[in-house]
Amino acid sequence: MEDKQVSLAKGSQRRPRGKRNAIVAGAVTVAVGIGIGMWQPWVDRAPFTVYQVAVQDGEYTRPGSSPGSCVRTDASQEERVILDEDGTRLASARDPREGEVLGPEFGEFAGACLFVARIDGVPGGRGTYVMQWGGGTKHTMSEEDLREPLEAQRERVKKWKREKFQPPED
Repeated sequence: MEDKQVSLAKGSQRRPRGKRNAIVAGAVTVAVGIGIGMWQPWVDRAPFTVYQVAVQDGEYTRPGSSPGSCVRTDASQEERVILDEDGTRLASARDPREGEVLGPEFGEFAGACLFVARIDGVPGGRGTYVMQWGGGTKHTMSEEDLREPLEAQRERVKKWKREKFQPPED
């Protein structure tokens, strides 16, 4: 005679749970999507250094402490402030006291004085920033513009034209 074993346990057969599993999976997917969207791991939030170039005509400068350097005779060492869109101060620095006399490769601005402001510790990932110099007008700038390398800015100065920087005549 053959022994047949019969299981009387109630959990031996699986019941379909498709609808509930689909709802749970959907909720988890939405939660993960929202979390990633808020966290945005692709955004560089590391603090970075901003370099801003400014040019002062030679008539408003005097020779600096070393050959090829110059010092402004007005608006010297003004503060540059970077704010977020809500007006919260993020970082600031003072313009340098001395700059560099521009050579002939700078075209119409040869002989002018180039100043480079360095602002450390600007928090990344904001997208849009507000720059203010010397307490004056505020200008909106993109993070991409703020991250522009110093050498690229220097090269751009070589292409500047004076007529774009002269005040309009009355």
